[in-house]
Order: sequence, then structure tokens, then C-alpha cells
Amino acid sequence: MSYKKSLYLILALLPVILMLPVAFFTMDTSISKKLLALLLIVLVDLILGGYVVLSKIKLEFNQLIFMTITMAVVGSVGFMMQDFGYLYMPIIIGVMLIAMIIDVQLAIVLHIGLTVIVSLVVDQGTIFFAYYAVVGIVTGITVNFAKKRQHMLVVVACLGLFSGLYQGLLAYILNDLFDVIDLLRAMGNTALSIIIVIGSLPLWESIFKVMTPLKLLEFSNSDHKLMQRLLVDAPGTYHHVQMVGNLAERSAKAIGADGLLAKTGAIFHDVGKLKEPLFFIENQNGGPNPHDEIAAEDSAKIIIDHVAYGVKLGQEYRLPTIIIDIIRQHHGTSIVRFFYDKAQNYNDGVKYSREQFQYDGPKPQTKEAAIVMLSDCVEAFVRSLSEEARTLEKIQWIIDEIIRQKFEDGQLDECPLQISELKIIGGAFMEVYNGLYHERITYPGKVTK
Repeated sequence: MSYKKSLYLILALLPVILMLPVAFFTMDTSISKKLLALLLIVLVDLILGGYVVLSKIKLEFNQLIFMTITMAVVGSVGFMMQDFGYLYMPIIIGVMLIAMIIDVQLAIVLHIGLTVIVSLVVDQGTIFFAYYAVVGIVTGITVNFAKKRQHMLVVVACLGLFSGLYQGLLAYILNDLFDVIDLLRAMGNTALSIIIVIGSLPLWESIFKVMTPLKLLEFSNSDHKLMQRLLVDAPGTYHHVQMVGNLAERSAKAIGADGLLAKTGAIFHDVGKLKEPLFFIENQNGGPNPHDEIAAEDSAKIIIDHVAYGVKLGQEYRLPTIIIDIIRQHHGTSIVRFFYDKAQNYNDGVKYSREQFQYDGPKPQTKEAAIVMLSDCVEAFVRSLSEEARTLEKIQWIIDEIIRQKFEDGQLDECPLQISELKIIGGAFMEVYNGLYHERITYPGKVTK
């Protein structure tokens, strides 16, 4: 087992270490049953730790710490509040926080495990597990719709209503009871938990340096200072990245990746072109091309350097690490093919190495970074076409060719994209271009006022 995976396992086991003393002193039973319950808790946590280690979800150290502390605190508070009744426990706060900040699938698995652990300690009967298992899953899936603050009220109302009705039916089926007060308690618990989670997100962002959908939304706003600089100093690049953002968001959603992250990464991926904007064709506006006056290797260096400068700007403007990673990875280790071929055709007796014309990498490490790479290449090629050549058939060929080339060049080897998803991504690209370049009906006669 690698050092990183060992660290994952240790941190995944940390919640149980923090919870065990609280569980031991809050259990109202014999010593032998307490010890058996604690043994089962350790077993459940080992299973959860194994899932974290073996899953394909890549977690940063700060995310692991956040996950660990969230699990430990929510579980311990649940233990201590057992005398108040299960409808007062803040169990679903954990699943919502982990779903919004890290990953929905991970949040649901950890929530089920945490519900088992708490049910081993608190004496609330079958209804405790039956209630929180289902409500936690539904809440974890649904809470991300509250990432836009204007949607929060709808999410609170829907989840609160679901929790109340589900609790009422469950209590009637399991205990032959129907208590309107308990129904209202269930609704209030869920609604209050959502409000606490949404309201506390800025605090967790600050303490643990984690990124939430609400924070990403702030960065995706075109009013961001870096976007305004791009609009003024490199307007062609600005319009290019907006289109790349549309392609990336649509295709990321199509394969179940994070559309907001892909879009935000896409609109910042080329900020490094602010260093030498006129050396990039989209900013030349039909004027002279400065590359015609310099050697191919110098041109390649200027093009390649926009990635490092983009990372530097991202750090200066305090962009999230996940966005800076996309800036760094969006060309992978590709070759600046045009200038490499230009150098090979000099016939000057100089042997030009491939490394001189190669981006530093790394290759894309996430689905979102790979999608930005593909979106960027597709948009750049389509933009370079003349108006007459910009047909849907030609665009389809470009999309297929770019995806094939990136795949065969190994640029997608280090990200979790599946081969079947590449076809879906290509289809999503075409949906965007179909909307832009669909055939229009030609109407006879002149348009009059």
C-alpha cells in the first residue's frame, strides 16, 4: 500500500478514534455489550476506510481532514443527544456538508456507515435507521440544487415536506403511531439542518480551504477582476474562453461530472495569454502576426509559457487550487504542432528536439480538466475555420479527430474518463454547435421596418 493510501486509511479511521470515548460513556448498557458495540463500530469504520482507499475519488489532504472532523463531530453529537429523541439529532448535516464540499457518492456511503454506527449506540429502535438512511440519501442527492441561493427556499421546502411525510408514514407502519408533532419536528430538523449547512459554508471554506459550489459560482462570474482584464487586454481570448466554458459545462453534465467546475476552469484556463495577447491568433483581429518575425522555437516558447503565467496569475488572484490545476493541465504534455513542423521544415541542419515544443504538463488528472482540454482544442479549431467552411459536418469531423488524437497521444491516460464517455462528450459538443450553426430558413423579399 502506498504512503498516500495508508494516510487515507489512517484518516478514515480517525473518526472512530474520536467517537469511541463518547460512544462508551453515552451507552446505557452493560460493559460487555458496550465493548461488543465498540468492536462493531470499529469494523464498520474499517469498511468505510477501505471504501475511501479503493474508490476512484481523489481527495486532497484538507478534504480528508474536513471529512474526518465532520464525521466525528456529527456522530458524537448524535450520541450525546439520544435522550432528546432521534428527530432532534443533526445526523443529516454530515451528509449534506460532504456532498456539497467533496462528493455526493462518497457522502452517501459515509452517511449510511455513520447511521449504522450511531444506531449501535443510541437506543432509538428500528425507526432511527429506517428514517435517517433514506432521508440522508435523498438530502445528499438534493442539497446540491441549493448551490444557487435563490433555489435554497425551494430545496428547504421540498426536503422538509419529504422528511415530514416520510417520518409520518414510517412511524405508522413500524409503531402504529401517527403524531403530527413528530411530523413537524422532522420537517423542522431537516429545514434547520439545510439552513445551518448553507449558512456555515463560508466558514468551512475559510478554515479547511475547501471549495464549495457557491464559491465556484462567485469565481465563474464575468465580473471577476481577472475576467475583466481578459476582456480589455485580450478580447478574442475572452470570447474564446466563454465558448469553451459552454462546451465544457454541457459535456461535463452529460457524463455526470461537475459542470460548474468544468465551466469555471474553462473560463480561466487561458488567462496566461494576458502576458503576450497579440501572439495568439484570436487577438490579432486580422492584423500582422508577430510570429512571422521570430523563429519557430521562440514562438513555441511564448505559446507554452502562457500556461505557467496563467498559474502565476491564478495564484496572485487567489483562484481555487482546483482551478489552477486545470490551468496547469489543460494542454497536458502536447506538442505545439504548428511550430514544431515549421522548425522541421527549416532545413538549416539544426536538429530540433520534441521537448522544445512540448508543454510541461502534467496531463489532465480529473474528468473536468480533460474536458477543458478537449473543449479548448475543439473551439480553437472551429474558430479558425472560415465562415463558409464552418459547416456542421466539418465541425463533427473536427470533434471526432481531436478526441481521437488526444486519446492516441495518451493525454487522457491519467484521468478517470472512460472510453464510452468520450462519445458522449463529442455528442454534447455537437449539441452546442447545432444550436449555433443550425440551418435557418431563407425568407423571400426584403425585411422592412
